[in-house]
Amino acid sequence: MNRREAVGRAAFLLGGAITFKSLGAFAEGVLPVNNLPFDAKLLNAEEDLVAEIADTFIPDRKDVPGAKAAGLGPFIVMMIQDCYTSDIQAHFAKGLKTIEEVSNATFQKSFKALTLSERESIFKLFKAEAEAQKKNRSSSNGVIAPPHFFQLVSELTYLGYYTSEIGATKALRYVHIPVRYDSCVPLQPGQKAWAT
Repeated sequence: MNRREAVGRAAFLLGGAITFKSLGAFAEGVLPVNNLPFDAKLLNAEEDLVAEIADTFIPDRKDVPGAKAAGLGPFIVMMIQDCYTSDIQAHFAKGLKTIEEVSNATFQKSFKALTLSERESIFKLFKAEAEAQKKNRSSSNGVIAPPHFFQLVSELTYLGYYTSEIGATKALRYVHIPVRYDSCVPLQPGQKAWAT
């Protein structure tokens, strides 16, 4: 599968309701910044870590399975390998390494061994960095810096989860064959948003 097919399929899965520009870090990842060589197959060994990161964004709830149950570790790695340039792939790998370094420096253990609250405290640091970087994206020579790792992994997590069977049928309200179309249906308090 090439990048064009992957983007087309992602847009189709999302019902064409989003534009290429609104995909944020995903859209920027398919546009080359540099041609740095990177062996994306190295990311296969990181699927467990990626799954734990995604599960921190969308953990299991009492009646809804989280990101790990939806298979987001392999999905995110596949998206990075198949749809992103080698410089973004290297940037993603560096972000995974940084998460492990911060985890070991802060809590003296691997990210996978942290509790959810410890993981969330690390995410607060990365979120603040990502927001600061988003405000000042271009460098002095006019080259746009790649999106922050945190932004990239969060967008891929939400894309993968809400287009998965678990996300669409358990986290959202899903009707396999809707009876009729109502263009505007008010949501009741506590009601799930519609997937269909």
